[in-house]
Amino acid sequence: MPTKLNAIVTGGGAGIGRVLVQALLEDGAQVLAVDRDQAALDALTQSVPHVGPRLQCLALDVTAEQAPTQILQTALIAFGSVNVLINNAGIGRTTYTRDLLSKPPRTWEISADIWQKFFAVNAMAAIRLSGLVVPHLLTQSWGRIINVTTSLDSMLRAGSGPYGPSKAAFEAFCAELGDELVGTGITVNVLVPGGPTDTAMIPPESGVARHALLPPTVMVPPLRWLLSSAADHVNLRRFRANLWDPTLPAADAAAAAGAPIAWAGIAAGQMRAV
Repeated sequence: MPTKLNAIVTGGGAGIGRVLVQALLEDGAQVLAVDRDQAALDALTQSVPHVGPRLQCLALDVTAEQAPTQILQTALIAFGSVNVLINNAGIGRTTYTRDLLSKPPRTWEISADIWQKFFAVNAMAAIRLSGLVVPHLLTQSWGRIINVTTSLDSMLRAGSGPYGPSKAAFEAFCAELGDELVGTGITVNVLVPGGPTDTAMIPPESGVARHALLPPTVMVPPLRWLLSSAADHVNLRRFRANLWDPTLPAADAAAAAGAPIAWAGIAAGQMRAV
């Protein structure tokens, strides 16, 4: 394990991303927070005035053609190397509707442009950035890729529109990437809150009671464990943060909160051998 963690966190300006950035900084890491919202990045910077140059911010749309190159180059100039990538940037259904419960639009009522936008942000942006970062990690023989997808229920539920399928596509990529990196010292895991979370993806007018939502900080204990040497051989797993019991030893908490990434449990042996 390297002496210092140098991390990229996309969608790092607010919500879950902001909490992940703050936790990394608390633990002494250097972090590049990427977000399209400059105001959110400014607020993040103001929330951690003591960290100095350990926090770098980049206001950027992750779907832009040159975004992966710009993100990696910015991190390398600032820190010299990168060994942690957290793909957290994403958009939710509030992009096209504020009605999440009573009558959300059906799949056939949502324009092709909206479908393409969701796959561009929730899947392709992270796929492209991972493709650029992985070769850099391979030169170090160590790295962590942690991807925020969504609950499996959300991938399939009626009314989820393009949100669920775009996240499902990304998680399938995570499984493939992690399998290709077995034995390299680089691990790929998925970390999800485990339910609706108190972020801007659930607007006040959605009809969802705020007290019923998970706090974004639920992600911090499993994040810290995944970045530790105890997780050096943990790969191809998905962790539900709401199931993480901080009163247990970390290994036991991980066992209770973890499962195979994507649909590995039902996928094995489903294709006819040739």
